[in-house]
Amino acid sequence: MKRMMMLAGIVCVVFITGCAGGSPSSAARKFYAAVEKNDAKAMGQVATTETVQMMTLFGEKAQGMMTAYGKIISTTEEIDGDTAVVTLTFENGETQTLDLIKTDGKWKVTIDK
Repeated sequence: MKRMMMLAGIVCVVFITGCAGGSPSSAARKFYAAVEKNDAKAMGQVATTETVQMMTLFGEKAQGMMTAYGKIISTTEEIDGDTAVVTLTFENGETQTLDLIKTDGKWKVTIDK
């Protein structure tokens, strides 16, 4: 019984932690989905303000690029404190890396060019 209570507690902590801040990989996936739809509001939830502004400028070009890549088939992430790098592999064989920063407990894509 004690073991089951401990396991239930661990599951709750993992669930709450995952929901609160998410992972860099989930933020990167949501970002690409938002870019595909050219949805600035959705991008704003997982990207810095500057990144959203830049992606909005590229609009249809960015959408076309995401469509050409196809679906994301895998991600890897390297986390170093409040920064992370996520590498996404697409079904067309291409890979892309995204830099992320943790802001207010949430991972945000940051593109500064």
